[in-house]
Formats: sequence, structure tokens, C-alpha cells
Amino acid sequence: RHFRKFDDRLERSIHISAYRARITWDIADSNTLTYIMGARQSSQTGRLTLPVIYQNFTYLDDTDSQNHEIRLNGELDNGVIYQLGGFYFKETLDRDGGFFIAFIGPNGSYLDYFTRDVESESQSLFGQVDVPFSENLTGVGGLRWTDNERSAVYTNNGAFGAMGPTALFNAGSARPSPSQLTNPALNLGNAEDELTWLLGLNYTPDAETLIYGKASTGFKGGGFDSVGPYKPESNTANEAGVKKQLGNNPGNYFNVSGYIYDYTDLQVSVLLDTSVGGQTFNAGEATISGLEADLQYQVSENGVLTASANLLNSEFDTFLGLYNAFCIEPAGCGLTGIGDLDPLAAGVQQPDFAGNTTAFSPEWVFTLGYSHIIDLADSGSLTASLFSRYKSSYYTDYFNYADAQQDAYTQTDVSLKWTSENEIWSIQAFVRNLEDELPLTYAGFIAAGPDDIFNFQFGRPRTSGISLNMNF
Repeated sequence: RHFRKFDDRLERSIHISAYRARITWDIADSNTLTYIMGARQSSQTGRLTLPVIYQNFTYLDDTDSQNHEIRLNGELDNGVIYQLGGFYFKETLDRDGGFFIAFIGPNGSYLDYFTRDVESESQSLFGQVDVPFSENLTGVGGLRWTDNERSAVYTNNGAFGAMGPTALFNAGSARPSPSQLTNPALNLGNAEDELTWLLGLNYTPDAETLIYGKASTGFKGGGFDSVGPYKPESNTANEAGVKKQLGNNPGNYFNVSGYIYDYTDLQVSVLLDTSVGGQTFNAGEATISGLEADLQYQVSENGVLTASANLLNSEFDTFLGLYNAFCIEPAGCGLTGIGDLDPLAAGVQQPDFAGNTTAFSPEWVFTLGYSHIIDLADSGSLTASLFSRYKSSYYTDYFNYADAQQDAYTQTDVSLKWTSENEIWSIQAFVRNLEDELPLTYAGFIAAGPDDIFNFQFGRPRTSGISLNMNF
């Protein structure tokens, strides 16, 4: 894949290649050995214009990765269903670029120029069994051991940090030579291994009903940035529900479930202050709970109705973050993050955002859809579709600022699709977002030098079009 675009804001070249393979061997009637592999290489260069007067130059961004998985699964004579396997992943990153401002000196200057050489490896062993206790009751258990290791060499050159002037100042936007990157390299690394588990029960009182409950643990690996390391983020998930087929049609069903997720050591990316730059830290704990229900029902021979309802409660139990600010005295405008509410008191009085809702977490989400097929005999068929969604208000940041709040809104999509009798050709006319709502997809404050910026990004407006498709 190759992408290249030039305009006043963007000049970027991207090359991507990917390879995948899968081999399956049926060892016996109920036992299968599977090998899956993948490899991916990507490289990109270019320039991205940021708000106001900043530009982000990328001279090198190469990524190479590979993954391998081997899995044995099957069923034993006593009815136990099993799965065993192993997984391996490796990735290398090589990056070289800078954060440029055009109005410093006669030629502009890199506020920061960095290089990144990163190598990551992950390997795991896993197994799961479904054990029948009776004709209608089955127990589920699983274990996964994961070992992660990551190392890197970082260099930061420029105004960030206590580095002082370098040859990058007033050098223009040309790529610096290695001799200009004079600041010492940071040798970084982290490693962790975790054992996670799954326990559950499945009860089938009849062939059309499943009642289930399960508990499991998971984690998101730790890491490091140019400031320091951060720990893994972990989660304990509990869920119970019912899946019900309605009548003899497997396409007619009703599902309902409830869940509670407990997160600890939340990983949060922030800009603490401009003398340090962006960093990730473990900020606290959060509890996410909710109810979900979805329905699909064939209301006529050619008409299908779908509907869903979601109730969500997602808030921080503890979240030791910081406030972004335009300028903090007496440090001057070099410090733009408040992590200590009372510097004169003993210790750090860090702001706690406990009770705030997590970002993009509407309390209510409803959807309603209907699709109807009109048979045109030898002339093919027409499919008319309508899908509408409602979201209650939500915030786009953990501060829960009023400027970052999206009001409740509804978006509706409609389409009419003709398909040929042999199903090779189809043409579809569509309108998406009939209401022309522009919901917030991002809103956040950034203090950058002399500029006080609150960025907003919005979703797509009403769009309409016609698409022609051919299956071959």
C-alpha cells in the first residue's frame, strides 16, 4: 500500500506491506493443530502542520514486526473441550524527527529533535478447557502466562529539558546531521510477566437458551517514555447474562448482560509541563459497570428489525492527575501543568479527579434499525435500510470541562441498495447523519509557549453518495 498527499497542511508518504499465513492440520477426528503467522513492514516520512505556528517533521519512521501462534484444540472422549497454545511477537521501531517552529531566528528552529530505537518482544502460553458437569451445565477455566520485554535508546535534542542551546537552533527545517545531535542518549527498558485467568459457568436449560457468568483478569503492559517507566494497567472483569434464540429461526434472538470492570494503575498520557514534555504515568483506579441488551427479529418474510440499549456508569475511583494551565508563576511560562495544588504544604497535594466520568462514556446509548428486501424477480432485489442511534451527553476528557462536553444527539443513516440476480453487481445510494449533527470527537486544552490553545475536533457532517460494487 502506498499513500502520498500534498497540500498546505500535509505532506506525507506512507509505504506498508503485510504478509499472513495459516496452516491447519487435522490430527484426528476431533483434534486440530493450527499455525498462524504474520509480518508487517511500514515506513513513512513527511510534515504535519499543527495548530498556530508549529510543524511536526518526520524524516524516518520504520516499523518491522512479526508474530507467530501455534494452537492445538479438540474434544476428548469424556466431552472435555480443550485448547492449548503459544504466541510470540517481535517489533522494532526506528524513528527520527522534530517539532519545528518557523518564527524563531532567521530560519526557524527545532524546539525538540528526537531519535527513537525501540525493540519489543512478547511471548505467552495459554490454555482453556470446557468441562461438562451435567447435560446442561458446563464449567470454563483458562490460564495465560505472558512475558513482555522492551528496550530502547532515546535521544532528545533541543529546547525540551535542561539541554541548553544546540546547533539545531536557527538551523531551518533541514534534517540535522548526526554531529548536531549532541545530547547524551537515554538507555531505557522494562519487563514484566503476568498470569491471568478465566473462570465461568454456562447453563443451557433448553436448546435455545444460554445463561452464563464469568470472571476474568487481564492487563495492559507497562512501558517507559523519556521521563521514566510506568507499571502495567490491570483489570478484573465480571459479567453475567442470558442469550436467547426466539423460536426456530436462529436469526431471531434477544441477549441481555450486566458487567463490572475494575481497573487499577490506569495508564494516562499527559503533558505535565513543557520543560519535560509528554509522559505516561499510572494515575489511579476506575470502575466501569453497565447493562446491555440487543434484539434481532424477522418481523416479516423480508423485513428484519434490530434494536439495542446500553446503560453505562464509568467513573474514576481515584485519579491523581494534574491541571493544565496557561502560565504558572513564579516559574513563568515554562511550566504549564499543576501537579501540586499547594506547593508550600508538605508533600505533593496532587489533584484527585475521583468521581469524574471517564472520557467518551455516555450514560445511555440506544440503536434502532430496520432492513427490508423487495424481490424484483429476474431484475434482482432492492434492500431499503434505516439505522438510528442516540447517545446521551458525555465528556471528551477526564477534567469534565464544560467546553469538552458533548450534548445528547441522534444520528440516522438511510440507504437503498439494488443487487443483481446473480449477486455480482450492486449499486447503493445512501445518506449518513441525516440530522447533520457534528459531535465532538476530541476537545482538549494545550498550553504551548505563548499560545493558549483549546482544540476541538468534530465528527463527519451529513454525507450522501452512490457506490457501485462488483463481487468477483
